Amino acid sequence: MRSEHLYLGVGIAVAAFVLFANDGFRNLILRTREHRRLESLLLRLRADHTALSEEWTQIQKDPSYTEYLIRRNLGYVKKGEVEYRILVSSHS
Repeated sequence: MRSEHLYLGVGIAVAAFVLFANDGFRNLILRTREHRRLESLLLRLRADHTALSEEWTQIQKDPSYTEYLIRRNLGYVKKGEVEYRILVSSHS
């Protein structure tokens, strides 16, 4: 019984050595991890692309949305409007 456990342990050690000491196996593991990372990145990029495509369509078709973006991002105001800026003190 004791020798069976010894043979089993030696067999597992040899199998682990053959698998993990092999460059091909390590490359397989690395490539698998890289593939998962790239798949995740691809999903995020596709979601971003969809959102940006929808926003581009809205910009092209909706002048009020375009005006909103110009006002928000560029700080434009219409003639006759007064812009108020509220300064918040950091020493409250």
